[in-house]
Amino acid sequence: MRIGNIEARPGSHAFGYLEVAKGRSGISPDIPVHVFAGAQPGPTLVVQGAIHGAEIIGTMAILNFIKKLDPNTLRGNVVAVPVVNRIGFELQDRGSKLDGKDISRLFPGNAKGSVSDQIAYVYFNEVIKKANALIDYHAGAQTAYERYVLFTIEKDPKNPTELEKRRKKLVLAFGLDSAGFFPPDAFGANKAKEAIEDAGVCAFTLEFGGGTGWVANGDQNVRDAERGIWNVMKAMKMIDGAFEFDQPECTIYNANVILWKPSVDGVFIRERRFGEFVKKGENYARVQDPYTGKVLGHLVNTADGTVIPSGQEWPTMGYTSIGILGQIAEKVDRSKVDLTVTFD
Repeated sequence: MRIGNIEARPGSHAFGYLEVAKGRSGISPDIPVHVFAGAQPGPTLVVQGAIHGAEIIGTMAILNFIKKLDPNTLRGNVVAVPVVNRIGFELQDRGSKLDGKDISRLFPGNAKGSVSDQIAYVYFNEVIKKANALIDYHAGAQTAYERYVLFTIEKDPKNPTELEKRRKKLVLAFGLDSAGFFPPDAFGANKAKEAIEDAGVCAFTLEFGGGTGWVANGDQNVRDAERGIWNVMKAMKMIDGAFEFDQPECTIYNANVILWKPSVDGVFIRERRFGEFVKKGENYARVQDPYTGKVLGHLVNTADGTVIPSGQEWPTMGYTSIGILGQIAEKVDRSKVDLTVTFD
């Protein structure tokens, strides 16, 4: 298995830095890549963290995972990337201060574009396109707590493609008790996800942990994030073993209630907790003046739903989404379905 200049022969592990681009000042945000080539043939799984630099639950899980993975017991290949966005990671920033762009939105990239465009181009061609499946770790960063698998809804749910069927199985196999999808164009068109899907890669996203005090309270999230990688490998028949889940049932939400901040700025105070059911017309949050305590505005829930992410930075300013609620679309008993997938 070869990624750039990093090559692992069957039954071995190799590490190196994938050369991607240089900033005007000469900064080279090359990407750290671990390549595990299994002793036996099989599919290729990519696991990546911190493509949004401040979201690092996945980074910690991947670092724990690579300590334990033995390529001699592996069928296929694993490419593990703890930090995709090194500039954002080192500056605790979602995107890149080199050009103000979000790498995750740029695939398939542009070899002649700005630094982030070039990073996306090299990473897409050297890493993503070589995968059968991709686990993309995100988190609530410093401001929100989240715990669900996010995937793209089928274009025609009554006639899913083979890729969509595989992705649904891997979403369930990951093991969390909640999964969700956004309605088409909920946050605008995402051409990057389309490019990944068009490349035949079965990709899904984790929104996992985060929030104030995540280090003190995040051990379980890191363990479960790592557990999910092993589960996906079992589903892909890369390793043997029994699945480990939060619980047998997984609830899939249609994350179709997106709440936007009121037009006023101030201290944002959420009045609803993660996992709580909120009825239409009930208050979800308030914004108050940090100096007088006066309530400046209320955020009223627009439809019934369950709180998926919970938390928001303060003071909150500008136009931004500050809440996502989901309505139950499906409940799946994993003990009654076949979660294994095969790749040609």
